[in-house]
Amino acid sequence: MPDGEQDVLEFFAQTIETTFQRTLPDLTRDHDQGHSRPGATEALRWYGRLSAEQDRLSQAEDELVVALGAEPGELNPRQWELAHRVNTAVVERDVPAVILKALLDTVMADMAERGPRPNMGGARRIQAPAVAVAQLRGTGSAVQGRSR
Repeated sequence: MPDGEQDVLEFFAQTIETTFQRTLPDLTRDHDQGHSRPGATEALRWYGRLSAEQDRLSQAEDELVVALGAEPGELNPRQWELAHRVNTAVVERDVPAVILKALLDTVMADMAERGPRPNMGGARRIQAPAVAVAQLRGTGSAVQGRSR
């Protein structure tokens, strides 16, 4: 599983796009026009939450980096507070990531069980991105809480 902020968001964006065979902007447009595919609305909602939590995590990390400065040494109470804020932000970012991963797994399983949708024409069955899923399962959880 990628561990950088953009890597996490890019991983889920690519997985959503692979699952629904549509770009995120197209899925959003479909939703806005009332033509959302099963599971797509929820995937977009959880992706939005993941993105917002990733932004909060990045901000908390940036504040901690500034507070730590360049000199190594013992942490003062303010630095400890910021470090705890980063840890909390990691957990808050991981929750939507885990939920989104489970949702996409369910959608992919349902699609594989039903086969291609009639209105998809000659489209092939959607397959899980094997490498990404294998990497994800190999790490033990959807997001390990690593940061930059």
